[in-house]
Amino acid sequence: MTGTHRIGPGAKRASNPTEFKPVTIGDGAWLGGGVIVTPGVHIGPGCVVAPGAVVTQDCEPDALYVGIPATFKRRLS
Repeated sequence: MTGTHRIGPGAKRASNPTEFKPVTIGDGAWLGGGVIVTPGVHIGPGCVVAPGAVVTQDCEPDALYVGIPATFKRRLS
């Protein structure tokens, strides 16, 4: 699901219309089980995202990301 909503006023928090933003996953990238990738994020080629991570920002190529939110841990090349 790559849809999201702007936060609206108290009477209707989920604004209309739904905003869709693409997610791109580079060649050779590996996402562990249970990973969540938020709308608009790019995961670089050869990137590894640890199981259970929540990716909220772009991930560099050939790097390891872990945690909630996912953060850079180390280079893999």
